[in-house]
Amino acid sequence: MENTSVRLAPEVCKKLASEARKLAQETGESVTVSDLIRACIGEKFPQVSTRIRREAAALVALREEVTTLAQRNAKLEREIESLAKTLADLFPKLATGVQVRELTDALEKIFLAQKGGSP
Repeated sequence: MENTSVRLAPEVCKKLASEARKLAQETGESVTVSDLIRACIGEKFPQVSTRIRREAAALVALREEVTTLAQRNAKLEREIESLAKTLADLFPKLATGVQVRELTDALEKIFLAQKGGSP
């Protein structure tokens, strides 16, 4: 969201500052003149507030998706490391090239099935 400067008459500025202080004392929270102006815009133009809330919700959903993807990526990395270790232990035990090809063919089918492809 971009910043916008608004010039107000000195008496309006004083009134807004007074209202902000009054509201801050009543609620016990910090209230600024900008907060009051945003609230007024929200009341007068609800579609602006709706759009901002919608954008904020989309941003939260996007952050959650990124977190989920990061967790899935970490899990995939652990599983690949485990698979590599298992294969490193298994390959020396295979007696023939046929056994190696059968294993690699089976792994290929598993990977394609995971990706949604057909073998």
